Amino acid sequence: MTIKMVNQVKNIIPEANMKDFLKLTLKNCMHLLKSKGGSVFLFDNEKQDLALKIYRSSSSRRLSGIRERLGQGVSGVVASKREPILVRDIRIDPRFRNMKRFSHYRTNSFLSVPLVAADKLIGVINISERISGKPFTSKDLQILFLISNYIAVAIHKNQLYEKTRELNQALSAAKDVEDSELDQLKKFASIGKLVAGIAHELNNPLDGVMRYVNISLGHLNEDGIVREYLLNAKKGLSRIAGTIRSLLDFAQVYSPVFNRPIDINKTIEDSLLMTSHHILINNIKVVKQLNPRLPAACDNGLKLVFINIIKNACDAIGAGGGTIKVSTGIKNRRIEIKFRDTGHGIPEEIQKKIFEPFFTTKELGSGSGLGLAICRDIVQRYNGKIYLEQGKSRGAHFVIELPVDGLNSPRGKNNG
Repeated sequence: MTIKMVNQVKNIIPEANMKDFLKLTLKNCMHLLKSKGGSVFLFDNEKQDLALKIYRSSSSRRLSGIRERLGQGVSGVVASKREPILVRDIRIDPRFRNMKRFSHYRTNSFLSVPLVAADKLIGVINISERISGKPFTSKDLQILFLISNYIAVAIHKNQLYEKTRELNQALSAAKDVEDSELDQLKKFASIGKLVAGIAHELNNPLDGVMRYVNISLGHLNEDGIVREYLLNAKKGLSRIAGTIRSLLDFAQVYSPVFNRPIDINKTIEDSLLMTSHHILINNIKVVKQLNPRLPAACDNGLKLVFINIIKNACDAIGAGGGTIKVSTGIKNRRIEIKFRDTGHGIPEEIQKKIFEPFFTTKELGSGSGLGLAICRDIVQRYNGKIYLEQGKSRGAHFVIELPVDGLNSPRGKNNG
């Protein structure tokens, strides 16, 4: 019977379900040693203790979640010393005189053998409740110790197989994500090049037409129907020029960027400097509350986001003057960037549309409607979000949330 069981264990298939294997192994060991009880503990390398995996007993009691620390309890001592133990009577055994006696033991005699493979502790197997009621013998211990070597090797093979399988799955998933992101990046780069090419092609003839319109207006000395036509044409050309500028911004967003770190607060300062003309002519006061402990972020186009929002705030405030408040902070592993202005605000009925491409509330020729759509796409590259916060005070309150974990990705995980 011993040889037959050893062969079963030696030929164990690594892919076999661990729990089923332990059940079968414990059952065979109990049958071989003519017992009604037993258990298998496996060593948890992370927690450095033993966890009960399988337990059989003549008792109807069900045990789960039991853990043994190394050096404590019979199994803990066996695991710590890596030496098998035969207990003929735990009541008088001097090794365990001060040890707590577990109530689920039906007999006072049991065997406890360490499971060791490749010089590593795998666990402990215990056999108890001998059917005859007599104590276990040295021969019983030798039999269990012989079998334990093969059990340990089989468990170790299974654990290695599981780790290898999990690692392969993780690597495969990572490769799929990387390939997907690379495909998306190539796609976006192509879109960027296409849009940039179209915009530049339109710019050249547009400059010529605009120049001739201005020359023609300069040669007209008095008002008339021709001058009115030319002024309307100039207004339409200016609108086209604005749309082309937005398309070039759009192309910049979808073109590859260098993976360089930027300081978010400094980027805000730079954006305010670049829009200082709009701020000055509209008599706007800027209030800044910037957290100096923000982590660095990859340059995915945040400056363009800030410039768009600041310009919109200036337009909303107008020449009458007002305030733009900019704040940064960290909350729940997310960076919060807030822009509050005292402008005319955004009507509730159109708030859901403001991030749609080509949607604008500005007068004809004053805006392309791409600004906030571009802002949203840039923020999404950080797996973040941008939204309009509902506030009681006057004006618009834009909030940008960027997860700290996504700041260092060149293009973020969500390239859609």
